[in-house]
Amino acid sequence: MINKIKKKYRDVPLPVKASFWFVIVNIFNKGIAFITTPVFTRIMTQKAYGITSLYNSWFAIISIVATFEFSTGVFNKAMIKYSDDRDSYTSSMLVLTSYITIAIFALYLAFRKRLNTALALDTSMMILMFLEIFFTSAMNFWSIRERFEYRYKQVVIVTLVTNLLATTLSVVLVCNFPGNPAFLKVLGLTIVHVVIYFFVFIKIFHKGRTFINIQYWLYSIKYNLPLLPHYLSQQVLNQSDRIMISNLCGSTQTAKYSLSYQIASIMQLITNAVHVTFMPWTYQKLSNSDYKPIGVRAVQIEILVASASLIFSLFAPEFIMILGGKAYLDAVYIVPPVAMSVLFITIYSFFGNIEFYFEKTQLIMVASCITALVNIILNSVFIPVTGYIAAGYTTMFCYILYAGVHYFFMVKICKDNNIDNPYPGKLMWGIALLFSVVSIMMTAFYKFYLIRYVVILILISIVIIYFWKNKNIILDNK
Repeated sequence: MINKIKKKYRDVPLPVKASFWFVIVNIFNKGIAFITTPVFTRIMTQKAYGITSLYNSWFAIISIVATFEFSTGVFNKAMIKYSDDRDSYTSSMLVLTSYITIAIFALYLAFRKRLNTALALDTSMMILMFLEIFFTSAMNFWSIRERFEYRYKQVVIVTLVTNLLATTLSVVLVCNFPGNPAFLKVLGLTIVHVVIYFFVFIKIFHKGRTFINIQYWLYSIKYNLPLLPHYLSQQVLNQSDRIMISNLCGSTQTAKYSLSYQIASIMQLITNAVHVTFMPWTYQKLSNSDYKPIGVRAVQIEILVASASLIFSLFAPEFIMILGGKAYLDAVYIVPPVAMSVLFITIYSFFGNIEFYFEKTQLIMVASCITALVNIILNSVFIPVTGYIAAGYTTMFCYILYAGVHYFFMVKICKDNNIDNPYPGKLMWGIALLFSVVSIMMTAFYKFYLIRYVVILILISIVIIYFWKNKNIILDNK
């Protein structure tokens, strides 16, 4: 039996195998966060927990400005464009990213008093943030390069060890040292990341042995500069909820929203793991004019993500009770819309791959800016009136809009380049809307446990039957 399992595992296509392990490692890492979240929510005040959530939100936004996001969009494209010189490209881009991070940090120091007030964070937290950004850039370049080439073993090991040590140190510091628990939680993560990512930093330079390459720098800046508004708008869309809730409702409400968002973020980690493998695979299929498998694989992934998101929505009351207890229970109604937002993020990523491949960065920027602006407007209108729960539904609406605008642009790009649209639009939108409606409707049964559990069993049975009947297609990577 063991030999048969080993043989089946060896026969699994490498992209599928890589996706599987990236999903596993992300689930494990999020599992660590799940185990420790009840510790943090019970030993930290809601205000302190809200501050750490605010820190994470600003980190996501500031890191874009401080790195130009060179490790994302342009990097995957450059792995194809400079396929014979990937090591040199990576090391030279790490140097450029480091210069930009140092320059932004210098600007922060010059205006730190005003910025601290605006961000609602003190200087010590901001120093930790820039240290984290500086060294995390190396990890991002290295891990994405390894994933691009489906070399998953080292990435899995390093990621697991790093997150296990970082989370453990944070818990030890918060539990055993007096002072600011929000600072201590962030300090534990930063210490471990700086130490481990330093060695990744050195490894990249040892392999690439290139510090400056003007050609690579100019190409990457030209490619990514128009995308900065896009990346910023994405993070505004992701993080503005917590920032605006903190300003309008206070840190306590931010803590509740963030806890419910953390449940949904498990799905986003899983989809990100799949996406970093699906993107290079899509590029290879596009370069070979092999369009049909792209749509088939996208629908399979969509159904998987939609099913998982729905299950998270159905178990929302249990997750909230485990992670936060009764003090956080009213946040349960945020989980379904935020979980379904992850589904529409997944759908957008499919369409965005086409836009990135054909380097239509201006269209990407337009879609992101429009959606971010709509999100801010909706939050400013509804949060003061209906409270922080409104942010969950404004987020879902904006991601539906986001995916829709990108679909429109993607169809236009396909027509302009005389290629077939690889995605079955009606089917994909139908699946997404069906799961979204069911997920939101299930909130009415949160207090009726028996009905909810029956629905859960039925849905799990349907998913198992579907994947069992289609297992040969799913494992076929052609």
